[in-house]
Amino acid sequence: MKFHPTKDQLEKSFNPAYEDIMSICDDLDIETKCGNEFIIQFLEDIVKDYKILVKQLKEEEEEEEKI
Repeated sequence: MKFHPTKDQLEKSFNPAYEDIMSICDDLDIETKCGNEFIIQFLEDIVKDYKILVKQLKEEEEEEEKI
């Protein structure tokens, strides 16, 4: 049975991470002066990589269930 958190539980867990990520992006922009477009591309690349990781983990889990 999978855990399905409530909206409040999600906010409590994810808001600190969100704030950290935003702070990191601000720091990167200040340090590199690369601009918002680069930061957006950076975040999109992270999302793409994370989706690949999730897909791989799901495939591994399905393979283990077959055994």
